Amino acid sequence: MEVEIRMTDYIFTGDYFSNNIPHWEKIKSDLNTTFGDSLRCLEVGTWEGRSALYLLDNFVGNSSLTVIDYFILPKIRTTYLHNLNLHPKKQQVNTIIGSSLVELPKLLDQTLFDFIYIDAGKTSADNLANLIIGERLLKVNGIMIIDDFGWSKEGTENKHSPKLGISAFKEITLLC
Repeated sequence: MEVEIRMTDYIFTGDYFSNNIPHWEKIKSDLNTTFGDSLRCLEVGTWEGRSALYLLDNFVGNSSLTVIDYFILPKIRTTYLHNLNLHPKKQQVNTIIGSSLVELPKLLDQTLFDFIYIDAGKTSADNLANLIIGERLLKVNGIMIIDDFGWSKEGTENKHSPKLGISAFKEITLLC
């Protein structure tokens, strides 16, 4: 018996993700050509889980999704778990609660991913570290996306925005 989940059953306080969907649809086609339609995915930073639910519906297939988030606010963790528990593929998700800087390195000896989405760490150093470790977790021909290139916190220095770390990673990988 299939249970219908209405979008109204999910709880979201904002939509920080839907504007990315057209770009992700193009990426999905490339990944499916390379790896098939069941992709092993890693999401670093999920907030309330909107992007995780999208990955489950459109990328994961019969494979798995690993989510890492610090869930700094208990209410956000509760909301994420509520949303995830409504999804029919919830058993295909491994949720790791903690800092990406601590938890990502633990995955290095475990598995590789077809697709990695990094939306955690709002400082340049955090993003650079997430990208360096993420690259080592990515299969050959896999795709990694980093969000928040244009994000900045008003009144902070450049080192407190993701842009500098993302740009540094890009420069490093172009040299290799």
